[in-house]
Amino acid sequence: MKLRDSYKPYPPAAMISIIVLVFALILSLTLAPVGHAASAGSGDGKDKPLRPFPQHMSYAEGSIKPSHVTQKQMDAEVALLYDQYKLKYIKKNPHNSNQYYVWYNDGGWNGDAITVSEAHGYGMMITALMAGHDSEAKKIFDGMYRFFRAHPSEIHPDLMAWQQADRDGAIIDVNGTDSAIDGDMDIAYALLLADKQWGSSGAINYKNEAVKVINAIMESEVHPEHFHLQLGDWVPISDSEPSFKPASRPSDFMLQHLKEFYKATGDERWLNVIETTYGIIHDVHTSYSPQTGLLPDFVYRDLDGTYKPVSEFEWTSESGHFLESEFDGAYNYNSCRTPWRIASDFLLTGDKRAYDQLSTLNKFVSEKHNAPHEVWSGYSLDGQTKLSEWDGGLEFTAPFMVSAMIDKSNQQWLNDLWDYHTEEANSTAVEWRYYYGNSIRLLSMIVVSGNWWSPTGVAATDIAGHAAEEDIVKSLAEGVVNGYPNGKFKPDEGVSRAEFAVMLAKTLKLEGDGAALPFVDQTAIAPWASRSVAQIAQARIGEGLFGEQFLPSQKLTRAEAAVLLASAKKLELATESASTDFTDDADIPTWAKPAIVALSEAGVSLFQPQSSAFGPDASLTRGEVITLLRTLLST
Repeated sequence: MKLRDSYKPYPPAAMISIIVLVFALILSLTLAPVGHAASAGSGDGKDKPLRPFPQHMSYAEGSIKPSHVTQKQMDAEVALLYDQYKLKYIKKNPHNSNQYYVWYNDGGWNGDAITVSEAHGYGMMITALMAGHDSEAKKIFDGMYRFFRAHPSEIHPDLMAWQQADRDGAIIDVNGTDSAIDGDMDIAYALLLADKQWGSSGAINYKNEAVKVINAIMESEVHPEHFHLQLGDWVPISDSEPSFKPASRPSDFMLQHLKEFYKATGDERWLNVIETTYGIIHDVHTSYSPQTGLLPDFVYRDLDGTYKPVSEFEWTSESGHFLESEFDGAYNYNSCRTPWRIASDFLLTGDKRAYDQLSTLNKFVSEKHNAPHEVWSGYSLDGQTKLSEWDGGLEFTAPFMVSAMIDKSNQQWLNDLWDYHTEEANSTAVEWRYYYGNSIRLLSMIVVSGNWWSPTGVAATDIAGHAAEEDIVKSLAEGVVNGYPNGKFKPDEGVSRAEFAVMLAKTLKLEGDGAALPFVDQTAIAPWASRSVAQIAQARIGEGLFGEQFLPSQKLTRAEAAVLLASAKKLELATESASTDFTDDADIPTWAKPAIVALSEAGVSLFQPQSSAFGPDASLTRGEVITLLRTLLST
C-alpha cells in the first residue's frame, strides 16, 4: 500500500480551506508574470554562484541517505519543493521593491503579522543554498538582507526585530522591537553561506556582515557567565519575575552554526557555548528522557548549576506556565526541530557528543510508530502522553529524516520518511500545509539529499585520529586553511602549488595585493589563489623557484617546499651544497640541499635526517603542510 493510501482524511472545514487554497494557487500560476519561476533570471551570469545547487556532500563516516531513490531524484524533489516554497512564501516588499521577506501567516493565527525573524533566517539560508537552481537567488538574498537591516532590534542594531506587519502603507515592527536568537543565528549562518556562494567583494560584504551579527549574538544573546544560549537580546536587560536569564531553548542548539561562528571570528567564547550546549543535551537526556531522547521546548538552569525541563519548576506567571503553554517542558512545537538541528552537526563534523541522544530518539520514534503518518505532534518526555490530536505533521516528521541518517540501522525508517514527504511533492503540496511545516520539511530535505554544506570549512569529517588532527583543527579555526565543500579535509592528499601559496600567505599574514605575476600561465591561477601567489611574489619568497610557469595545480614536492619554507623563514643558507645526511642524499637536487640543511638546524623535524629517505620528489600532503606551517610560526 502506498503511504498516500494510509493518510487520515481531513475534516470537512479543512477540506474547504484546502480547495480554496488550491484554486488560489492555480490562479496565481495562471496570472504570474513571465520570469517569476525559480529558473527565471537575467541570464547575464554576473551573479553566478560559486557553490551551486546541487552540492552532494559526503557526510560523516557511517551516515546514510535514502537508498531506494537516486541522487538525481533527491535533487529533483528538493528543487520542486523549493519552487513551490518560493512561489508561496517569498514576497517582495510592496512598499520597497528592493526588499524581500518570507510570508509566514498562511495559518491566519498571527493577526496581521506577515513575517518573523525565524522565517527570515530560514528564507536566507534556503535561498543561499539553492543558488544555481534559482538564477534569481542572489537578487532575492540581497533583498532579504536589506529587509533584515531595515528592521533592527532596538536593543542591538545588528540583530533583527522579531516580528513585522504591513500597516498603513508600510511594513513595521510589531509586538516589541527586540530579537529572537533563532532567527539571528540563521541569518548569521546564511551570510556566511553567501560569502562562499557569491564572494564578499560586491555591494554587500557578506563576511563582514556575518561577523557583525555573530558578535552581536555573543554580546546580547549568550549568557556571559554560564555561556548558554538565551532567548533573545531582551533577556539580559529584563527584570521580570520569574527571570528568563537562566533559560535556554533546545531548538536553538544549532551546534554546527556555533562551530562556524567560532571559525569565522576566532572568539574562543564560542567554544564555551559549544561545550555548555553539548552538556545540556547530555544531562537532560540522561536524567529526563533516557528511554526516548526527547528534549523539552525550554530548559532552566537550577541553583545547583544543572539544566532541567521547565516543568520541573513552579512558575508565578499569571498562566502558571513558563512562557508559551503548559507544554513548555515537553517535546512540542519548538523542540520538534531538534533532530534536524542536532543531527546536522554530527553529519557535517562527525562530532559524537550528542550521538547517544540521537540514537535513543531514533529507536524510540521508529519503534513506537509503524509509519511516519502515525508520528504524534508532541510528546511528554517519557513518550507516554500525546500532546495533540493531530498526527503526521511535517514539522514533527521531517526532522526525523535528518536524525535517521546517523546510522545504517535506520535505513528503512529513513526511506519511509523520505517517501512520506516526497509523495506530496506535487503542484499543490505546499498549499496543503502551512509555513512552519513546509519550511522545516524543505530544510530537512536539503540536508537529507546531501546539499547542506559548511560555509567556513570547519566541517572536516576525515581528520579524527589523524596525526595532524590538532594542528588542522587550529588552522581551520584560524582561517589558515579550509576544508572542501563536501565536508572533507583530505589530510593525506598531496597539496597543490596554489593551495600551498594560500596557506603560506595566510600563515605569514601577508597583506596587500602583491606584485605583478611573472608567470606565463598566470591566467591558469584560480581567483581564490591569485592574490596569495602575488603576495608571495612581492615578498620574494622562493624567488626563481618555479621558473616561467607556476603550474598551480601541480603537486608541491618536498624539495620545493624546503626552499619556500626556508625563504619564508629567512633562514641563512650555506653557499655550498652540504650533505643533508639523508639516505637518499644523492637524489636530492643541489638547489634544495641548503634549504633542507637550514630547516634541519632550525629544528623542523621533517627535514632532520631519519632512518628513511627524504623523498625529494614526493608530494607534500595537506596534513604535513599544516604541521610544517605551525612549526614555522613557533620556531
